Amino acid sequence: MMRRVIGLASLFLVVSASGCATSQPTPPPEVVTAEVPSYLLHPLPAPPVQVKHNRDLLQLLADYESLRRRANADRAAVVDLLGQPRSAGDM
Repeated sequence: MMRRVIGLASLFLVVSASGCATSQPTPPPEVVTAEVPSYLLHPLPAPPVQVKHNRDLLQLLADYESLRRRANADRAAVVDLLGQPRSAGDM
């Protein structure tokens, strides 16, 4: 009786070991980085400065505000491309 139990245990171990030997190893995951478009990497030019009157100063201020908004939109686009979560201070 003891021989039969040892034989069955040996048979079970051989069958289970051969099942693991035929499995294929899974390749490690690859890290893929999103490409950032080149227009998001180049600095924006400063608006032309020709202040002669207060009206020109107000126009220059409006131009800088427009550039600031565009820069923030570009930063948000980079965050979306890279898939990083935004913090409350970045908005």
